[in-house]
Amino acid sequence: MKKTILIFGVSSFVGSNMLESLKDDFRIIGTYFKTPVSSPGITCLPCDVLKKDYVSSLVGRFRPDFILYAVGISSLQKCHQQPHQAEALNSAGVVNCCSASDRYNSKFIYLSSAFVLGGEKTLYREQETPFPESTYGNTLSTTEFYVQRSSLNFLILRCPVLYGRSYNSLRENWFDSLQSAFAKGESVGVNDSVHLGFLDVKLLAKILQAIIAKDVSNRLLHVSSKDIMTRYEFAKLYAKVFKKNQSQIQKVSSQFPRDKKLSSSENNVLYFQLDTSGLEEFLQEKMPSVEESLNYTYKRLSL
Repeated sequence: MKKTILIFGVSSFVGSNMLESLKDDFRIIGTYFKTPVSSPGITCLPCDVLKKDYVSSLVGRFRPDFILYAVGISSLQKCHQQPHQAEALNSAGVVNCCSASDRYNSKFIYLSSAFVLGGEKTLYREQETPFPESTYGNTLSTTEFYVQRSSLNFLILRCPVLYGRSYNSLRENWFDSLQSAFAKGESVGVNDSVHLGFLDVKLLAKILQAIIAKDVSNRLLHVSSKDIMTRYEFAKLYAKVFKKNQSQIQKVSSQFPRDKKLSSSENNVLYFQLDTSGLEEFLQEKMPSVEESLNYTYKRLSL
């Protein structure tokens, strides 16, 4: 019998990609807030994660083996502009879902981000204390701490920039915009100051399946490409792999949206490199480079 995964936020970029990647091997229950999702054989229900009693009753109804939290605001700029909403969706909603997960003996899976870290030029290890520079990073850091201290059965995956196509035509993400600009022959302005890992969201799904198969519990693991680069460098590499015109790519300067209550630096050049040795030890395989991830993307999108 297939195990059940309840995905809170199944209409989000990550949630929808997890649905499509995992539906053949798991029974999927999905929730959405405003955007209904239709997928053959999948039960999708409306849900406000801020309504604790409803969340608890939903989990109690299906009693899933796993709960994946894919709700939240992942835009650095939007979190900076809407800190209260970011706190609600990135932190308060997690508390409700995590509490229900414990009550009904589900494993709670939380997807965090490298942005919980301070942006120094170093290799960040899993056990290091987060010192976020942004509102987004701060909300995720608070949530990581809560899950680790409160949950009886959890898995936290701290991720790099996840990219891929969105299944929601009304929500074009930055990768969709990049592909669209190249297709139209338009100029692409991309930042060249923040260094990050990049990973195809479908590779994240494969890694998650492998971790589930090994029954890893109560761990925070770094899931990332083994190298980092700026979005400008990523766009150039994308053009190379996808055989596009690199001259369309232009460097732009943009200010990193720092939370002034947290930040001790005005340096706009930041580095978020995750040490993935813990994950590689579990899986007995190396994480891909950004170029290897993009080659995987090119092959799957060319089919």
